Amino acid sequence: MKQKKVEFEFLGQYFTFRANIPEEEIREVLDYLEEKKQEVESLKKLPAFKLAVWLLLQVAYDYVKVKKEKEELENYLKLQVSKLGEFLEKESSILGCSCAD
Repeated sequence: MKQKKVEFEFLGQYFTFRANIPEEEIREVLDYLEEKKQEVESLKKLPAFKLAVWLLLQVAYDYVKVKKEKEELENYLKLQVSKLGEFLEKESSILGCSCAD
């Protein structure tokens, strides 16, 4: 995959980097950062360094929250799959079928 040039402006500073990720993912990341940047810009009274740290903390918080939600969903799905397996085992024994080979 060819590297793509990505440009981003934050608090008057322009950043350029190259990425090996699909265009739609780059756009999604930049849109997310733009949304966070707009939140930060409402706090312009703070020095740029503190705003950057605030943005970093916000992004880290979002990551931790999504990671926790993902883990909870995975645990829920494992439980549901286990229940389904138990149900199918019970039903197959009632019907006289064997799921084992």
